[in-house]
Amino acid sequence: MAPVPGSLAEALGRGPVMADGGLSTVLAELGAAPSGGGSALWTGEVLATRPAAIEEAHARMISAGARVVLAAGYQVSRMGAVASGRRPEAGDELLVEATRRAVTARNRMRAQRPGPAWVAASIGPYGAALADGSEYRGRYDIGRPDLAEFHRGRLEVWVEAQRQLSTRADVWWCETIPDGVEAEVLGDELGRSVAALGEQGLPAPEIVVTMTVATDGRCPTGEPVDEALAPILGGGALKPIAVGVNCCAPADVTPALERLAGVTRLPLVAKPNLGGAWNAADGRFEGAGPPTPDPERLRRWLDVGARLIGGCCGTGTAELAELADLARLLSAH
Repeated sequence: MAPVPGSLAEALGRGPVMADGGLSTVLAELGAAPSGGGSALWTGEVLATRPAAIEEAHARMISAGARVVLAAGYQVSRMGAVASGRRPEAGDELLVEATRRAVTARNRMRAQRPGPAWVAASIGPYGAALADGSEYRGRYDIGRPDLAEFHRGRLEVWVEAQRQLSTRADVWWCETIPDGVEAEVLGDELGRSVAALGEQGLPAPEIVVTMTVATDGRCPTGEPVDEALAPILGGGALKPIAVGVNCCAPADVTPALERLAGVTRLPLVAKPNLGGAWNAADGRFEGAGPPTPDPERLRRWLDVGARLIGGCCGTGTAELAELADLARLLSAH
């Protein structure tokens, strides 16, 4: 099936597309850094208390070259809302507000940065909602039914948000998924949600799925990333437009992409952090590598099939702009 004109899938078929950088990093540039381990909502806390800063962070990343911006819902959930002293429903409201702010930023930047730009709802893993770094370990102390219920509840909110242009996401981006169990459960729930959109006559977003990986192209649990994504890549009803990795060390991207290139012809995603180890208490990575992108490493990602490229934690506007320039230069040769 040919990609829809104007879609992200169509753009990826023409060449590399830049995604954004680290939202928390850009918020820090604005003097609005999340309070580390002090809030169960992380950037969602800034969304709740300083929403204009979230919108400005998105706008700055678009100005730096991003064509895909992820909304601030990564760590937002009902249980996170309760843990931060709010009503459970506040979690749902913040998920919708996250998309609204990203859409508003994208729309107001169109005059400055002509051309297509896409808003992605950030669908984080269950471990992110625990606010203890569990997404970098995987295999939570929770059964499949409860894991499915968690994802189903958030996806129901995003389904309803598709009714309004002001809160409609172009993409549902499932990010930092740590193992095959969660990938499979989330894939099933995504399929149901996309079907529900169709039944209601609502536009379905494009789907992107990215895993977090450790060494040798393996998830934190030790599974090869291609095996972890097998249920989503298996030719079922769910049709992602791109798969890959995010929030992993730059050195761990290539082995993961090479594994994925062996099992799919989909465009691949490379959106690493700057390396280091996650400190859950402080809410940041420690021991990160240099912010300057490595041209040879980026060239290899492109050669393997990376078409959606960006940064994660530690990637600010300067780093994102440099990465965008380098990707543009390399893809032109």
